[in-house]
Amino acid sequence: MPELPEVETINRELQKKITNHIIGSVEVKVDRMINLPFLEFAKKLKGKKITKLERRGKMMIWDLSDGNYLLIHLKMTGQLIYQPAKSGKLIVGGHPIPPPSLPLVKGEGKESGLPLQGEGKIQLPNKFSHITLKFKNGSKLFFNDIRKFGWMKLVDSEELKKEIKKYGLEPLSREFNWDNFKIVITRYPNRKIKQVLLDQILIAGIGNIYNDEICFCAKVLPWRKISGLTLAEKKAIFKCIPEILKFSISKKGTSSNTYVTTDGSKGTMVEYLNVYQRHGEKCKRCKKGIIKRIKLNGRGTFFCEICQK
Repeated sequence: MPELPEVETINRELQKKITNHIIGSVEVKVDRMINLPFLEFAKKLKGKKITKLERRGKMMIWDLSDGNYLLIHLKMTGQLIYQPAKSGKLIVGGHPIPPPSLPLVKGEGKESGLPLQGEGKIQLPNKFSHITLKFKNGSKLFFNDIRKFGWMKLVDSEELKKEIKKYGLEPLSREFNWDNFKIVITRYPNRKIKQVLLDQILIAGIGNIYNDEICFCAKVLPWRKISGLTLAEKKAIFKCIPEILKFSISKKGTSSNTYVTTDGSKGTMVEYLNVYQRHGEKCKRCKKGIIKRIKLNGRGTFFCEICQK
């Protein structure tokens, strides 16, 4: 699943392409991926201009010219592809299945039943293209999703407020200060730190990758209970959250598992990961520990038992 840095990267790059585009028509093949009956959803979007692209946690918020909002969540395997009206580079963000114009690798393409067209490029639209926005200038935006967990919601300002309230502290906002963080992190003293950081109701946007990286940055083992953390350790976690997320955004995210940037290239953050998916490798910091992997609350968890206490 793309996390905060990946969604922020997607939004920033799509903003350059679709701001002020007017939606001409909408196609939906999987009704459960939208929040309204199809005819109502399509009618309300037709003729609306996309005026601004924002984000809340892992959710994209696109402002529309009529005062309503289009919300998008890629969930685990969602992918957005922007196709220009004329010939030009496709803009790809989210889950690569694989990204158009990139070579196929083992386990993709024909082996996974993907519809292809010449030289390993994905056919557009294809059987995973469940929602398509067609703009009046001839360009298109495809929402592909293998598992169909992703969604689009068309909401008004009141409904937007309700959606936003589902998410906790925004790590890169002014509200993310020590006083607010202290309240959030001590709400469930018997929870493990990894559980707290993954809980979107408490802190928005952190997933499995950056959870492990934040714990490593703070030198704290991810299964430590909140009640057992010292004040210094809590402050270290507080400091590391925006530090890690901002750094990842500067590197356009990580390509680990399912993420690529919107131009189809891999994010470079993967080169800077300290623990995530590095099990069996030597720790970059202490040079002594070997990165280990365990299952914690059903999630793969990576750590250095020498650096982290």
